[in-house]
Amino acid sequence: MPKKEGWPQRREIVLGTVTKVNPFSAFVSLDEYENTEGMIHISEVAGKWVRDIRKFVKPGQKVVALVMRTDKQKGHITLSLKRVKKYDSEKKMKEYKREIKAEKMLQALADKNKISLDDVYKDIGFQLQEIFGEVFKAFHMSLTDRGYEMLIKKGVSEKWAKQIKQVADEQMELKEVDIKGEIELKCYQPDGVSVIKNILKDAKKKHDIEVKYISAPKYSIFLKTKDAKSGEKKLKKVGEEIIKRIEECNGEGSLKVD
Repeated sequence: MPKKEGWPQRREIVLGTVTKVNPFSAFVSLDEYENTEGMIHISEVAGKWVRDIRKFVKPGQKVVALVMRTDKQKGHITLSLKRVKKYDSEKKMKEYKREIKAEKMLQALADKNKISLDDVYKDIGFQLQEIFGEVFKAFHMSLTDRGYEMLIKKGVSEKWAKQIKQVADEQMELKEVDIKGEIELKCYQPDGVSVIKNILKDAKKKHDIEVKYISAPKYSIFLKTKDAKSGEKKLKKVGEEIIKRIEECNGEGSLKVD
């Protein structure tokens, strides 16, 4: 399970495993923090009267809870299940799955450097958590040139940045996304329609974009890319080039990128 440094904070959403259930409380081991356990009182299990706590929590069950109070000196952490919104619970579980993948990639870094997973966390893992909020995000970012540069800009050493990118390239794949835009074109020459068609045809061939007719004077232009930001820039540049050409042919145009 991915690790975090320190101690859980009040109002933090945490993931845990139920270890023990009593008539009026349940104890939860916090998966992200080493040697930490929290307690859920029966009154904090559900947003209604609970007669039998065992109908809501069982040993071994994964739960998403809200940290209500903490006392580090005494080692006390009070948790609540009923105060966690459905959205926050689903978001936490998604983060958990991503961080499981991230820990496998950290293990790959450990293997490459012939050190332990704990040492990788100390050397780079905790730093990535502090900078990006989660380790997975750093690996995902490294897949693009812009993201790789951001790692270094944020303080990740070139040595680790290169290895992070190498592991990410081996174990991850960016999904293609559609970048769409709508362009309006008007040409006031006698053969204006043909002029517009030829300009769009040239742009499609030159820049590997798709063009679809909506209704005069609107056209849809889009491209597939694994780098959304770069793709958006490219589409804007293509649109500007199309508009420039139409203006040279006694016409006008405008572009809107989604």
